[in-house]
Amino acid sequence: MSSTGDQLRLTVVIPTYQRREALARCLEGLAAGKRLPEETLVVAHAQDPESGLLEELLAPFGEGIGTRLVWAERAGQIHQMNAGLAAATGDVVCFTDDDCVPRIEWLERLAAPYADPTVGGVGGRDVVHHEDRVSDGPGRRVGQVTWYGRVIGNHHLCFPPGLIEVQHLKGANMSFRRAVTPALDPRMVLGTGSGSLNDTELSLAVRARGYRLVYDPEALVNHYPAPRHGATHRDPNHPEQVYLDAHNWAYCVMKHSSAARRAAFLVYAYTLGCGNRLGMVKYLCALPRGPRQATRQWLTTCRGLRAGKRALL
Repeated sequence: MSSTGDQLRLTVVIPTYQRREALARCLEGLAAGKRLPEETLVVAHAQDPESGLLEELLAPFGEGIGTRLVWAERAGQIHQMNAGLAAATGDVVCFTDDDCVPRIEWLERLAAPYADPTVGGVGGRDVVHHEDRVSDGPGRRVGQVTWYGRVIGNHHLCFPPGLIEVQHLKGANMSFRRAVTPALDPRMVLGTGSGSLNDTELSLAVRARGYRLVYDPEALVNHYPAPRHGATHRDPNHPEQVYLDAHNWAYCVMKHSSAARRAAFLVYAYTLGCGNRLGMVKYLCALPRGPRQATRQWLTTCRGLRAGKRALL
């Protein structure tokens, strides 16, 4: 494998589903970059009603960024990412979403830290656009998993220039050395295969092999969140989303924890909770604002946590 970022062969993997126009913008941004990938894999599934139009869409990008279409046998983001990972030939595999538009220095910045052979993964910031508003507040911590299992993301926030060592990267803007990257865990799949925290689980798996992960806040993609399809929802309080998040949270954290940390996680998860996953304390705080909604969300969280623990054991 080449030792410097400039010499590495880069593969970009873009899972796509029912977002033909967004995918075109993503490819245009990628083709405008200073550093072009040797290979760009757009991963689709025949269940996509727009799949028949993809060959025509990809044709203009074929030579410049090595675009080709890969078909996943099963629908869902995790299955599509695994299909792309299996088909990739580059030294480094870079992932982004079809509703993202890479900025001009994106691949150049992702590739540079791989000059250090101890680096197994590099990610950057996704600048999240909500119509005329951008999520651009200052961040304090990014890409961490605490000893008791709280997952801290914040990859979309602003940080000073310079590499930051992290424990996990974000799927919209992440890359890994192909030789040390396992397939995404199928137990993170529920419903149609769109598993939350799949990027966290993959990151922790690479770290478990002895490699470092770094975050470059200047490796940028513009992210324009599009409607989701299948089991996942943009509404974090939707019952299906709460169950999915609780299941994958428990499975992912406990899979990569010692027995003592697993016990600490269960105490934290059931007592306090995090985000849309309500532990007892967060449930009691939410009761005055809507008893019925709070109770349903708490019970759904408990079901998801139990299911995630069973999936692991």
